[in-house]
Amino acid sequence: MRKIVLAAALFAAASSQGVSAADKQCYSAADVEAEQAILFQTNLMVISSACKDTIYGEFRARNSDAIIRYQKAMIDHFRRAGSRNAQSEFDRWNTSLANEISLKQGALPMAQVCQQVAEMRKLASTLDAKGLHDYAVAKATSAADSHPRCSK
Repeated sequence: MRKIVLAAALFAAASSQGVSAADKQCYSAADVEAEQAILFQTNLMVISSACKDTIYGEFRARNSDAIIRYQKAMIDHFRRAGSRNAQSEFDRWNTSLANEISLKQGALPMAQVCQQVAEMRKLASTLDAKGLHDYAVAKATSAADSHPRCSK
């Protein structure tokens, strides 16, 4: 009888998790969109700092609600992926992105970096919440194949 009760308890615990092991590391279309928006934002933050301009602050002010939604979407992604502390996982991931971008830019003279990202800076100066969404969706569509897709 104990074995039956134990088996039932184990089955209940396993089924209550609701997400298969394969789906824990998957990305929904919304996850990929959020990732692309956060990547743009982080890239812009590093560029704006390196080029000593105000584009990032202006972009962030115009898009703060959308940025917060995208951050929450990525935190939810990390939570579904099994992170014990999804907020900390997001913070580590975002810091890692910023560090990677900074290292790539550090290999070039700042004047050259700022010149190379002129189009991105120009785009950022025009994006509002709808524009950011459209940009992130377009980037997500082209990046979708690089992410394992969720079955649901």
